[in-house]
Amino acid sequence: MNINQECSMSQEGILLNLQKGLDSEYRARDLCQEALNLLEDEADRAQIQRIIDDEEKHIKITENLITVVKSFYVAEYQK
Repeated sequence: MNINQECSMSQEGILLNLQKGLDSEYRARDLCQEALNLLEDEADRAQIQRIIDDEEKHIKITENLITVVKSFYVAEYQK
């Protein structure tokens, strides 16, 4: 994303950006999983496993953010 681009604060804009981020987290996790299967060195495998664990946390955080954004906009429109 270009630093000068503005992020839309509409629900659709926020959800689109969160979904792009979520897709990237899944892709990073999957690529690390593929790398893990190729590595033999235990130290390298341990490091990649830590990255996979972090990506799993990022996925959960981003999924929770999506839920919060959906809930926030529903609540805002019900006021």
